[in-house]
Amino acid sequence: MLLLYSFPYFERIHSANELPRIYLAAALVERQAFDIGPELAVYKQSTPDTSSYKGKIYSNKAPGMSFLAAPAYALLSALEGPNPPIAKVFFWLRVGGATVPTLLFLCMLSWLLREILPRKRQLQRLLLVGYACGTMTFVYGTLLFSHHLSAAFVASSFILIFLYSRTRTGRNAPLWAGLLAGAGVLVDYQVAFLGPALFVYVLYAARPRLRVATLFCCGAALPLGLLLYYHWRCFGHPLSTGYEHLTNPIFAQWTSRGFLGLDIPELGRFHKLHFSADDGLFYYSPFLLLAFPGLALMIWRRSLRAEGLLAGFAIAFNIYFISALVLVSGWDVGPRYMIAALPFYVVPIAAVLRDLATRWYLLVVPSGLIAVSCGSYLLVGAVFPHFPDNFSNPLFDVSWRFGAAGYLPYNLGWLLGWEGVTSILPFALVAVLVLFVPLWRSARDAWRGLALTVGALVVASLVVTSYWFGLNHREQVVPHSFLPWMERIWEPRHLGMDKKEVLRDIGPVTLQAGFKPAPGRAGPPPPR
Repeated sequence: MLLLYSFPYFERIHSANELPRIYLAAALVERQAFDIGPELAVYKQSTPDTSSYKGKIYSNKAPGMSFLAAPAYALLSALEGPNPPIAKVFFWLRVGGATVPTLLFLCMLSWLLREILPRKRQLQRLLLVGYACGTMTFVYGTLLFSHHLSAAFVASSFILIFLYSRTRTGRNAPLWAGLLAGAGVLVDYQVAFLGPALFVYVLYAARPRLRVATLFCCGAALPLGLLLYYHWRCFGHPLSTGYEHLTNPIFAQWTSRGFLGLDIPELGRFHKLHFSADDGLFYYSPFLLLAFPGLALMIWRRSLRAEGLLAGFAIAFNIYFISALVLVSGWDVGPRYMIAALPFYVVPIAAVLRDLATRWYLLVVPSGLIAVSCGSYLLVGAVFPHFPDNFSNPLFDVSWRFGAAGYLPYNLGWLLGWEGVTSILPFALVAVLVLFVPLWRSARDAWRGLALTVGALVVASLVVTSYWFGLNHREQVVPHSFLPWMERIWEPRHLGMDKKEVLRDIGPVTLQAGFKPAPGRAGPPPPR
């Protein structure tokens, strides 16, 4: 329900990462073609994320997400006629291409957690909620961005092999695992870097090796062959991707630097994308820090050593990848190029919780960190999941500012006639129940459950308080002249919106000195 509750659609921001995927899905259904020039002309929403080859315009993305979303577009087109309204296209393709696959992956992840946390059902649920609602999954699992879908495919491949090695699946599981791994690359090129490590894990963990490796490769051949065919039809060669034919010269300059757009890792970029209030992975999801002691535990113990090494490689490589990436990701929430590693954070965290569960009070800090993480991403996902890049603390200066002023996107409450903050109350109630009921029941009796819940709330309060006082140290001034533009593009409009509340200062003290309105511009660049 939480993943489906809100529909954050803002036509005037021209969601540049989603539009080319939508246009490709439309071209596949309406014209059985790969080029998207006619769709650009029909919908009149431009996007810089395109490629050009022999006079035709194509999406510069890997095509897998559009392939997956095409059936949803076909159904909508059958009901509405050709070229249905763009808002409806956004909604149904997000559901079919992002949200439903995310829900299916959560089922796979729960299967894995039952193996790592046996007989600890409430901890399994708590960690599953932490992953679904307390990481970038909650945002990108509902948008047509390929990062989480590709991560879900690759992680599902790993889960199948893990379960197969423990005789929990059928004999053909390696074939399906290979299909899922190949599908991950079909959706997003980035996860190809994890392929060799995953294949080594397959060879080590599963028996008989030759049969398993053969089935895995046969499964991967289908989506990879489809990807090569797409490249050949669009760009004239099976190994030629859209990034070699970019229409935007700035993007072309970024991707031409270093190796495939990767340069020497920068410490400043590492710090910003892991710890800053702007984009920090651990700022928004502090419970993910538990993965590092978990990796040490897994590698120390032979029973999960292979899984620990694979998870460690996935995490380490993505830390390198995001620190070395030249590309500027534009409007986004968190370091979205790290999403490929998110499922691999969950595995060592589960190993840590398994040991801490021997004493209920040892779960207080992890539970508090999960609560903070869920609160952060639930707020972001419920308000505006496209952080502009000119805010240094968008959690407060965008999400809290607009949400408290009654600026909420389309949601189920709005369909019932509720407006503003009222429309989000059922969402908040369900979120509290989903998070704290497993926490309460994870202790042996009601009093310990109450103590654990109160302790977690205290820890969460301390973390949020530190975030609040951190507003005194913003890296850049609040762009007050930019806020009216955001206010004007908001959908839906209603009488409960408080424009004065949007424009006020936010912080532990009255912020005046050094927080004068910054020079503005007529409109922002579209999110990429």
